[in-house]
Amino acid sequence: MTRRRLLVVAVGAGVVLAGLPALATVDAGSAGAESSEAHALALLERAAQAGRRLSYTGTQYVASWRQDSSESALVELSHDPSTGSVVRSGEPVSAIATLDPRMLARLSVSYALAVKGPGRCTGRAASIVEARRDDGRVAGRFWVDRETGMLLRREVFDQDGERVRSSAFVDLDVRPAAAAAPVPAMAVRTGGERPSEAAVERLRADGWLVPQVLPDRFRLFQTRRNGDVLHLAYTDGLSTLSLFAQEGELGSEPMEGFGTEHVDGRPVWVRRAAPERVVWAGAGRVWTLVSDAPEDAVLAAVAALPRDAAPDDGLRSRLSRGLGRLGGMLNPFG
Repeated sequence: MTRRRLLVVAVGAGVVLAGLPALATVDAGSAGAESSEAHALALLERAAQAGRRLSYTGTQYVASWRQDSSESALVELSHDPSTGSVVRSGEPVSAIATLDPRMLARLSVSYALAVKGPGRCTGRAASIVEARRDDGRVAGRFWVDRETGMLLRREVFDQDGERVRSSAFVDLDVRPAAAAAPVPAMAVRTGGERPSEAAVERLRADGWLVPQVLPDRFRLFQTRRNGDVLHLAYTDGLSTLSLFAQEGELGSEPMEGFGTEHVDGRPVWVRRAAPERVVWAGAGRVWTLVSDAPEDAVLAAVAALPRDAAPDDGLRSRLSRGLGRLGGMLNPFG
C-alpha cells in the first residue's frame, strides 16, 4: 500500500486547548468499522466540495505543539463561497473547512486512507477518516460531517505518533449556498495541478535549484518567482513546506527570535513557533523554510538542501530586508 498526508496552520497564543475531547469523539467499538480506501477518499472529496458550496459561521480553535512550546487560538469567522472567509474576531487563520484539491491529491498518494467509523464533533454526527503511514501509525485524522460533508476537525501526528496540530469547530451554523464550480474527482485522483516540466526546467536553466521531491513524500506543487526571490511550495497532503531562495549572504549572528542550531553539523537559524522557520546559507544563496509540518519532516527537508559551514560576519542587514519581502509570498494558495 502506498503512503498518504493535510494542511492546518496553527497560529495564535494562549492556553492550549488539549484536544477538546468533549467536542470530538470516536464512537466506542468503531475499530471494526473500517471501510475501503475508495470510501475514505470519496468522503474527503465530498468535504472539498462542501467547503466550496456552503456558507457557514462558527468558532474554530487551532492548536500546535512544537519542541518545548505550544500555541492555540479561538477564532470566530464567517464564510461564503463567493467571497471567502472573514475573521470576525481572533487571529487570521486558514479556513479548516476547505480542503485544497492539490493537497487532497497528494494525501491520496502519500498515505493509506481508511474510514475508522462514526464519531461526533461539535454535536454533529461525523465519519472519521484516517491517513496512515506504511508502519500503520496514524499521520492524520479527519472528521467529516455526515449531513453536509463539511470538514469539522482534523489532526496531524508526527512519526512517533505525537499530535502536532489540531483544529476543530467549537460551534458551527451551516447554510446552503449557490452552486459553485465542483472539484473534479479526476483532478484529485490523478494528482491535481503541478508545475509543468517546462516551467521547472526554465528555472533550472536560470541557475535555480528546484527539487521535485523532498523527504517524507513532500512533492513540489507550486513555483512562484518575484525578482530575485524564488518560492517553492511542497506538500505531502497534510502539511506544507514553503521554501524560499534568494541571492545573499548570512551573517554570523541570528536575528531576533531565532536561535542557532545544527543540522548534520552545519549551522541554521531556527524560530520554533507555528509556523516554524529555518534560515541558512548554501550554494551562494540564503534559504528560508516556513512550514507547519512536524519538526522531523522540517529537519529532513533542510538536511536534503545545500548548507554551508558557519558563516563569516557579513550581510545580516541585507538578509533581514530580504526576509521582510517574503511576507506576501508565504501563502501557497494565494
